[in-house]
Amino acid sequence: MKKKLAVISTACLLILASDPVSSYAIPDSSSDVLDQPTSVTNEDVKAIFDSLYQEGYSLGEEDGYAEKKFDQFDQTTGLDKSSEEFTWFMMGYTVGYKKGQQQKEEELKTEQENEMTAGEEEGYQQGVLDYKHATIQSEIDPFPSKSADWNKGYVQGYKKAISLMDLSVKAKKEGYDQGLENDSMSVPSMYDDEDVTRQAFTEGFETAQAEVLNQQKKQFEKQGYVQGYHDLPLEVPAEAEGELQTAFEQGYEKGEKQKQKDVKADGYDSAFTYQTYRAPKSLQDKPELVKWYKAGFYSNKDVKSLQQKAYKDGWKLGKEMSVPKKYKQNKAAVSMYKKYFEQGQKKQDKTVSHILLGSGIVLTLVALITLWRLRRRKNEDTTLDS
Repeated sequence: MKKKLAVISTACLLILASDPVSSYAIPDSSSDVLDQPTSVTNEDVKAIFDSLYQEGYSLGEEDGYAEKKFDQFDQTTGLDKSSEEFTWFMMGYTVGYKKGQQQKEEELKTEQENEMTAGEEEGYQQGVLDYKHATIQSEIDPFPSKSADWNKGYVQGYKKAISLMDLSVKAKKEGYDQGLENDSMSVPSMYDDEDVTRQAFTEGFETAQAEVLNQQKKQFEKQGYVQGYHDLPLEVPAEAEGELQTAFEQGYEKGEKQKQKDVKADGYDSAFTYQTYRAPKSLQDKPELVKWYKAGFYSNKDVKSLQQKAYKDGWKLGKEMSVPKKYKQNKAAVSMYKKYFEQGQKKQDKTVSHILLGSGIVLTLVALITLWRLRRRKNEDTTLDS
């Protein structure tokens, strides 16, 4: 028995070492190994061969997957088969073994690739975060809870992220420079292969283009403002299209409104100077502005009250001239206040003179009061000029 098992084992090794495909041949129906009767057909022989081959193939596939040759064999394997039958059995085993071995290798390879991929993705994300926060790791410590393949992928992903982020900074700068000089974008091939660098280049280009457009819009808006402020007909420059045309028209509208506002303010101030409305000669051929000037003039409801206050302040004995804070920045209002304040003082002088003369008081006192008035006016004029 032991001698036969040794022979079988030797035969198995020889078959495993040979090419099983070239040995796969249907035996001739005249073979005496099967001890078959003459009535057995080729189809019957093929069926027997397929059965033995499949039996060997199944056992071989299990052993190949487990990477243990002959693990499915026991002491009875092959004893119930002729040498030719056993050869067919071993051909199936050999093919099955290699198939199982290949399946195991592919599964291990897939598992390794998945681990590498998972580690690389996480390493890449961490690398991007560290780059943005300026906390780049020069030495990357392994993760004990992860596999060697995962850690290998993590390191690769981290280094890839740092490299791409460095390149993306350069790409953004070049994109920005190109955007300042050109209206159409052309991404260099060195940045076009990766989404990160291509996006960085595009972002730089678009940032520059936005700045250029914004600057142009400011220029055209300023031009439109000047045109509108000087009450000129709206004439959009030929090169101002799209957003630039809109900017020019918006500037023109702002200029118009500011001009109207200033003219109305002039009209308001003129009410402090003139008792009755009069249109300026500079606006006589501009009826729209005249309308705003007139509106400003009649909107001034402070003239009479300020006149009365100034006159009363001047009439009061010992009262110093003090323009209300509301009007101190308005030259026309200050001028009017001074005018009526002085009128009040003159009225005060006359009243005092009459009282003193009527009471028989000597004119010397009048002279003293007049001198005092002159000195006070001089001080007030100095205060107003400052």
